[in-house]
Amino acid sequence: MTKITTRLLLFFIILSTSLSAQNVSDTPVRPENLASGVLENGMHYYVFHNEEPKDRASFYFAQNVGSVLENDTQQGLAHFLEHMAFNGTQNFKDKEMLEYLEKNGMKFGSEINAFTSFDETVYNINQVPVTNEKLLDSVLLILHDWSGYLSLTDAEIDNERGVINEEWRSRNTAGFRANSKVWLDGYLKDSKYSKRMPIGLMDIVNNFEYDELRDYYKRWYRPDQQAVVVVGDVDVKELEAKIKKVFSAIPLKKDLPERPVFDVPITADFIYINSTDKELGEPSLQYFVKRTPLDLSVVEEIKEGITGGFASYILNNRFSELILEENCPVLGVSFGVQQFVRPLEVLSLNARPKKDSLLSGLQYIVTEYNRFAEFGATPGELARAKAAFKTNLESSKANIAKRSNDSYAGEIYQDFFNKEPVTDYAWKLDYQLSLLDRVTNESILEYLKRFKGDTGRGVSIVGSDTNTYPDQEAIETALDQVEAKKRIPFEETTSDKKLINTALEGSPVTKTEAIEGIEAKLYTLANGLKLALYPTDFDKEQVFMTAFSPGGSSLLSVEELPNTFVASYLVGQSGIGDLNKIELQKLLAGTETSVGASINAYSESLNGSSKTKDLETLFKQIYLQFTAPRFDEQAFEIIKQNLATNLIAKEKRVTSAFQDSLTLASTGHSKRSVLFDQKLIDEVSLAGAAKVYRDRISNANDFTFVFVGDFEEKELLDLATKYLGSIPSTSKTEKAVDHNMRPAQGKTPVHLTKEMETPQTTINVSFNGDMEYSKKNNLELYVLSQLLDKRYMERIREEEGGSYGVRVGGSVSWEPVGNYNLSVSFNCNPDKADDLLKIVYAELKKMETSIDAEELTEIKSNYKKGVSENQRQNGFWLRNIANNLQKGTPVSDEADSIALIESIRVANLKATAALINSNAAIVEGVLMPVE
Repeated sequence: MTKITTRLLLFFIILSTSLSAQNVSDTPVRPENLASGVLENGMHYYVFHNEEPKDRASFYFAQNVGSVLENDTQQGLAHFLEHMAFNGTQNFKDKEMLEYLEKNGMKFGSEINAFTSFDETVYNINQVPVTNEKLLDSVLLILHDWSGYLSLTDAEIDNERGVINEEWRSRNTAGFRANSKVWLDGYLKDSKYSKRMPIGLMDIVNNFEYDELRDYYKRWYRPDQQAVVVVGDVDVKELEAKIKKVFSAIPLKKDLPERPVFDVPITADFIYINSTDKELGEPSLQYFVKRTPLDLSVVEEIKEGITGGFASYILNNRFSELILEENCPVLGVSFGVQQFVRPLEVLSLNARPKKDSLLSGLQYIVTEYNRFAEFGATPGELARAKAAFKTNLESSKANIAKRSNDSYAGEIYQDFFNKEPVTDYAWKLDYQLSLLDRVTNESILEYLKRFKGDTGRGVSIVGSDTNTYPDQEAIETALDQVEAKKRIPFEETTSDKKLINTALEGSPVTKTEAIEGIEAKLYTLANGLKLALYPTDFDKEQVFMTAFSPGGSSLLSVEELPNTFVASYLVGQSGIGDLNKIELQKLLAGTETSVGASINAYSESLNGSSKTKDLETLFKQIYLQFTAPRFDEQAFEIIKQNLATNLIAKEKRVTSAFQDSLTLASTGHSKRSVLFDQKLIDEVSLAGAAKVYRDRISNANDFTFVFVGDFEEKELLDLATKYLGSIPSTSKTEKAVDHNMRPAQGKTPVHLTKEMETPQTTINVSFNGDMEYSKKNNLELYVLSQLLDKRYMERIREEEGGSYGVRVGGSVSWEPVGNYNLSVSFNCNPDKADDLLKIVYAELKKMETSIDAEELTEIKSNYKKGVSENQRQNGFWLRNIANNLQKGTPVSDEADSIALIESIRVANLKATAALINSNAAIVEGVLMPVE
């Protein structure tokens, strides 16, 4: 629940509009459906009416308090208090708050949560049903208690120490350790922030006096630093009155200190951070420039965001073209500007250098950045950026009614933290739109000027402690050489190629069927391809598609299997038809389509999406995925180099051998199990990948397509008959082959030890067995997993303080045969591992005889709430229809789904638990640190 807040300047993706609004006032507009104010005690409040989703509201409690306010003996207390908000308040003792919310359909983690950063803490209760007024009043009472009425009992404090230790243990990975050094010693150097990582110091967490936490709470957690934010399908005036009544009574104590503000020094000293760890692989490098954020008005900030967004979009696309050059010393580059903490923004170039290319890679990325900062974009780059932004902005404008409560709430509480007025989203969209034609090459160069100069510059290199690294002198010399070199403008390649150059004959519809349970039709084309269409009005201009065919890699020989690892990805990196990847990207600028193929174990599939206006482009891409996939040699070589780099990282990771061993045990050590190792890299080939792809993605006769979204059925059907109907087919039909890739009966122990920088035990237990696939069986496994999730939360996290969280999953697979899987996994303190593993089995055994009917009701309530929220989601209906056509399960509407969950009884679940306990093939994975 700890996070570092970052706000990318590329926030144009969130704040979008349409080019038609050319005459937009540059005076910010206040939202009409917003009530806001400041109570006499200093507390801010915001109530905003929104109907996405219908009959739901999200409640946020924002505190202008974070870890930077801690003194040296308090490191970790801000984050500790975040945890304590869920462990007893004035009106909700112990765990009563969570119990109450879960009874009403909310789930801890996904809908009840919080985060702590350097400067702020935010709690949230999302997707609250608004039809229950008593529930709304209770949620407001919870926020009231969070303001200044946490219980903070000795017992609950002591219980939470163990939980936070386990959170630290689970987060303290090699990547986190190495990057923390970059953040603290590089970005935040010589500031108070550099000593205040939100998770804190475990020595302090374990030993602070109770009253120190209470005193810290009383000092900083107070109404003048807090805001209530409610967004949803509520009566704004009515809820405003409730807030005033509930929160005005909270007193603001006298003689409290002002909330201090801290800065991050920007100096002329060059910073070099070489952060290594024995559990990391090949190095990554970063060139960064630190700056103090400009003090901008709302309008100026939007202008800056658009211009910065253009810069990032153009340079990142340019890098994606450059890395395909044969002599490029890096495998990948990303560029961006982010606000890391309130007083600091960072421009960064992040790269993965090729082997032994650290200095040349650094020089390369800085040279290209300097070229861009000096000459800017080409006319073609600027035009494509405008087209892409225009499409994105118009899409957001069209779907303004579908913007979620949580998107609005996040923007509102950031306005509170930044002391900015809340502005109307529609106005922002229109204003941003009006700015697009004003973005010029000169304005991009002007934006980048503020990052020029010798102050705030640095380089970080993160990698294995076994590598050899350049020292600071070598780094600075390399950069001096870059600065001394004369630069010339970038020249881009252009192409007038088209997606398809030949006329397509298509094939007609030969059969039309109704899909039972929904107003959708299934068409069969003359080439054998099947096509299900379900037009909706849920999201304007949004269309989703999926396609599937039986067989997958189960029909390939053992020797061909390694190439399934790269085949689809290779096609995605190579382009399609006559166009390579870069030519395709340039051609598609301004459109919003995506499609990609996958070769799965028992099926092959395509998944994609499109704006309604771009549907013909999507169909052309689908047609070419079948008929003219590309297998580019240079793209293949880059993939091979990336695989080699990733393998080194894998071999350094402490969990890798353990995960491979679990994979082998779960498949009965089948010779068809494909592990990512040097043998796989040696066996993949360009020709082999091409052969596998063409074998699996070519025959229309075996494929079923599903389209759901905003389209006219006749128009889409015309496109389908032309493009999908032109995909070649044969009379061949296929069926997946069962290779019996299942664990051995009984218990298969996978117990390993490994040296670790941060000692922790990983436990992963899976229970597997035969079970007929049906919606009800699958739902029963899900419900059983949720009951276990609650029990493990209580026993393992809360009572034992043994783990930050236990992940439980349960489902029934349908191919190649019906099979259930129940999995339990978590990280924990090695000293408690044996006892916690016993709890895993003991709680599952208890399910045979003891299931709390009230807990079952809570799970049903959460499930029904989710069913209701999904009814107007295209993705939900896409899966629903696809499952009907692929698995034979009935299409379920809201009433059917609710009837199904209500049919789950305690007796059913006890019987399922007994079945698992009696006949499951168990894979018991335990990874321990070397003592």
